[in-house]
Amino acid sequence: MTRWLEAEGYHYDIATLHDLHADPGLLAGHRCVVFVGHDEYWSRKMRDAVDGYVESGGHVARFAGNFFWQIRLEDEGSTQVCYKYIARAEDPVMGTPDETSATNCWEAPEINHPGALTFGVNGSRGIYAGLGHCVGRGSGGFTIYRPEHWAFEDAYVGYGDVLGAESRIFGYEVDGLDHIVERGLPYPTGEDGAPEGLKILGLGLATNREANFGGWDEDLYIGDSDAAFLAETLHGETSAESLDKVARSNGMIVNFPRGQGEVFTAGCCEWVNGLRLNDLSVIQVTRNVLRRFTGH
Repeated sequence: MTRWLEAEGYHYDIATLHDLHADPGLLAGHRCVVFVGHDEYWSRKMRDAVDGYVESGGHVARFAGNFFWQIRLEDEGSTQVCYKYIARAEDPVMGTPDETSATNCWEAPEINHPGALTFGVNGSRGIYAGLGHCVGRGSGGFTIYRPEHWAFEDAYVGYGDVLGAESRIFGYEVDGLDHIVERGLPYPTGEDGAPEGLKILGLGLATNREANFGGWDEDLYIGDSDAAFLAETLHGETSAESLDKVARSNGMIVNFPRGQGEVFTAGCCEWVNGLRLNDLSVIQVTRNVLRRFTGH
């Protein structure tokens, strides 16, 4: 991403999420903040810093996937704690007044701070696309539903076209939302924290249960373990019904206003592949987002 920004003439600063945790005011004075790649682990302090920045008029462009886990930073920031799948059983804050700081997924009832509140999408409604047999033969891109949106100006995509298939930007972990489709257009249900005014611009399919074509469990890369975790965490059990609820998921491109600011999210890990491989439509969307958010 940095090479592409330099070629486009942008001036930028680089910071880590740990920098943001240490200095929540770090974003002040910047026209736009860009998140790229695989930003899986966040502290509440990091999220609060982004939320405050946008509320006060900042712009966030997120070209990244798998916004999933709450972490804690301890020992003056030198130790990152995340119990992940075993948080309910082993995180010492469980059952204490500090339970909301448990290092589980953001949608877990004990945390109840949906990822969609910050970036419009979340990992628990997304995850795998192109890993093992998890949508292993998918299109590799986002199907576009609202081509009239400003993000697609001069990108030469129409309704139903697939953005980024040539460069396989849709993968390998993606973020999405619960949604319904009416008259050919997707709308968020709001059940998982989608902000007011959010528009779903593009959509692709993902799953948390790997297809087992040969019947040999030992050959599976993902299997059913993630589905079982989500079923237990979100629905309190791993019944056939709850496993079915979490099996089908998605990744999305979304845009929404917040306070005085605005957020654009393409919820995938491989967006930068479109820039690296000179995928002209992906490049144009990136230009459109950054031009709107920076004025450059």
